[in-house]
Amino acid sequence: MRNFADETRFEVKAGDGGNGAISFRHEKFVARGGPDGGDGGDGGNVILAADHNLNTLADLVRRKSYQADGGKAGRGQKSTGKSGEDLVLGVPVGTQVFEVQEIRGKAKEFLIADLNHDGERFTLAKGGEGGYGNAHFARASFQTPRFAELGTPGEERGVILRLKIVADVGLIGLPNVGKSTLLSVISNARPKIADYEFTTLIPNLGIARYKDRTFVAADIPGLIEGASKGKGLGIKFLQHIERTKLLVHILDATRPNPKKDFQVINRELRAYSPELARRPQIVLFNKLDAISLATLKKLRKLRFPAEEVVYISAAAHHNIVDFLQAILRRLPKAARLQRDHGPLKVFTLADLPRMRFEIASPRAHHFVVKGPVQERLATKTDFTNEQAVGRFWKVLKRMGVWDALKKHGAKRGDIIKIGSKQFDFEDL
Repeated sequence: MRNFADETRFEVKAGDGGNGAISFRHEKFVARGGPDGGDGGDGGNVILAADHNLNTLADLVRRKSYQADGGKAGRGQKSTGKSGEDLVLGVPVGTQVFEVQEIRGKAKEFLIADLNHDGERFTLAKGGEGGYGNAHFARASFQTPRFAELGTPGEERGVILRLKIVADVGLIGLPNVGKSTLLSVISNARPKIADYEFTTLIPNLGIARYKDRTFVAADIPGLIEGASKGKGLGIKFLQHIERTKLLVHILDATRPNPKKDFQVINRELRAYSPELARRPQIVLFNKLDAISLATLKKLRKLRFPAEEVVYISAAAHHNIVDFLQAILRRLPKAARLQRDHGPLKVFTLADLPRMRFEIASPRAHHFVVKGPVQERLATKTDFTNEQAVGRFWKVLKRMGVWDALKKHGAKRGDIIKIGSKQFDFEDL
């Protein structure tokens, strides 16, 4: 995992919908062929898919924008245009998706997706709808519609992806206490190991097995005092233990004051997240092979606010089974506690109040209509086509927009803006 990345930001653009076709049947022996313009194809979506085989966002760091294919235009003989292909971007399990919105001049981040399970998918940007062809508008009283709808643009948004590793157990502690060595002993992981601080600069995952049970353990890079304020890349390290169910706090048995070491790390946990500081912990004394029996007796007299205290030597593979059994005893309760904490709140567009429409008049003879349905209608209308404009105003009148504009003082020739379209007010 040399190219590890746990954060990236980029722009996405879904495919535009294809335009509907204006076409009439031209067949031998058919004197008056009716409208047969087909609908445009829908634009492709941009989709994120969580994949347990991925463990980094590095592949998505290389580009600053992604775009899906657009839909094709409709054709005659009621032939619908081909829809655009979806663009599927693979991300690791544990990826959170934030949308950045400008609110009162300040950029705010909203969590819009939390891909916490393998195979989970999220539509990051929805493709535009294909426009109806003129065959769609034919009626007994209106047999020759000479207009079609335009396709709508695909959604665009700027996003930030942040990876928070998903693991059952998080191995935490000061640098060089033996976290990587322990992970290599209990699992299939092969992290870099050396006798100096900050050997581990990225989280490592391993699957530990004992008899017929397994759990996923994460070796979190060594925390230091001030980590919650970003010292030593601390915040980046701390975010990777937020999803763990149980913390294993590893202490170096050879250090002069392990109690103080324990307090330093827990102070940083509390400063970063009070909820994280309440996560169940097992205290694990490591490097027993390097201390005397007298020192071990002193360590056993120390008291910690922890679920259990275990004494091992990872390098000598001493008491490893005791450690694994302690993990498996404590995990079920820890998992229940995390579920009881409730699901993470994710902001969605459905959380916003749906407005029918509203009208503003920023200056004389100018009116702005805001409303999702009205803006969609304006986007799909071809204002160079007289029949299309006539239908547009009839639909607005049915919605009550025309009457509302009249009440606001709109008169023929005044400028009306709906979405990205601007046009003159019409008398009906």
